[in-house]
Amino acid sequence: MRAMARTSAATSGFWSSEPAVSKYLAYPEIVFKSRELLLASLADLGFLEVEEGEELALYGYEGDRRPESAALVVRRRYIGSASNDLGFRLTSDGYIPVISEYDQLTLSAGQFLPRLRVAYAERVVETLRKRVRGTLHRITEGNVIKLRVRY
Repeated sequence: MRAMARTSAATSGFWSSEPAVSKYLAYPEIVFKSRELLLASLADLGFLEVEEGEELALYGYEGDRRPESAALVVRRRYIGSASNDLGFRLTSDGYIPVISEYDQLTLSAGQFLPRLRVAYAERVVETLRKRVRGTLHRITEGNVIKLRVRY
């Protein structure tokens, strides 16, 4: 008899006798241009341990090596036992997230990428504020956060 396994995020919450695989998804529309600001933004969200290299392999929640690779990787042991590695692939435009379907739905209650984008934007604006020696004003209007630098 085959053991029951967790299925992909598309059928999350259901059990199946099929092998469990949560495929990785790349998000080329989300680009983080600065490695330093991306690392600082990940730290802001509590991800302090990030491996850096070229073509680092990504691993699934069972420790299985996946075909995807990345230049920056947060290993699953720093995320949660049911998670997969979290990666950022270096492209000519910058770093793009490579996240499993499962983790995209579960990290920060499905809000990981939006929260990372906000943390990154705040870092970019803070860098600009320091450069022009201005002041930063943060305004929240519903779900929209506006950052203004006055100098």
